Amino acid sequence: SSSSLSTNRIAIVYFEGDILKNGGKGTISMDRYEKVFDRIAKNDKVKAVVLRVNSGGGDAVVSDIIWDRVEELKSKGKYVVASFGDYAASGGYYISCSADKIVTQPNTLTGSIGVFAMLPDFSNTLSNKLGINFDTIGTGRNTFIYSSLVSRSKAQNEKIQAETEQTYDLFIRRVAEGRNMSVDEVDEVAQGRVWSGEDAVDAGLADEIGDLKEAIALAA
Repeated sequence: SSSSLSTNRIAIVYFEGDILKNGGKGTISMDRYEKVFDRIAKNDKVKAVVLRVNSGGGDAVVSDIIWDRVEELKSKGKYVVASFGDYAASGGYYISCSADKIVTQPNTLTGSIGVFAMLPDFSNTLSNKLGINFDTIGTGRNTFIYSSLVSRSKAQNEKIQAETEQTYDLFIRRVAEGRNMSVDEVDEVAQGRVWSGEDAVDAGLADEIGDLKEAIALAA
C-alpha cells in the first residue's frame, strides 16, 4: 500500500518571559509577535497552533491584545492548544485561556487570575529629603494621576482602584468564556491564587497533564 505525507502544518509559538508593551529578546510584546500572528493567520496550511507558554505575566493591555489574536486564529478555523512550562500565571494564563485545549505540567505555577497596579510616589522623598518641589499645570484634575512626582488624592486612588477592578472583571470573563465556566466559578479559583498544574486541572483551569510533545500530539 502507498502512503503520503500531509501538507497540513502545526505552528508552535513560544511565549517566554514578561509581557511588556515594548520589549526585546526574552520578553513577550506585540512588536515582536505581531508578524508571527499575521503569518500564521494567512497560512492556510497551518491547521493548528500550539502556544508554548512560560510566563509569569505582565502588562494587562498587551495580554488582552494577544488574547484577541488567539481568538482571530480560532475564527479562521485553526485549532489552538496551550502548553504550559514552568509558569503560566496572570497574563501568561490570560493569553492562553481561550485555547481549545490547555495542557499543563504537574508542577506548573498556573492561574494567578488577578490584577494589581503599582504606582510609585516620589513626591515626599523629593520634597522632604532633597528640597525639590513641583508646580503642575494640566488640562484636568486627573492629568497627573499616573505621575510619580505628584501625590494622588483619595478620589484619584479610588479611580485607579476602580480601573483595576474593571480589568479583573474582564480577566475572569475571558477565562469563563474560554473554559466554559460561570463567572462565579472562575472567581472562586481566581482572586490571585496560584495553583499547581495538577490542581489547575481539578479546578477546571486546564484540561490535562502533559508536556510539549503531548500538546503537539493533541493538536495533530
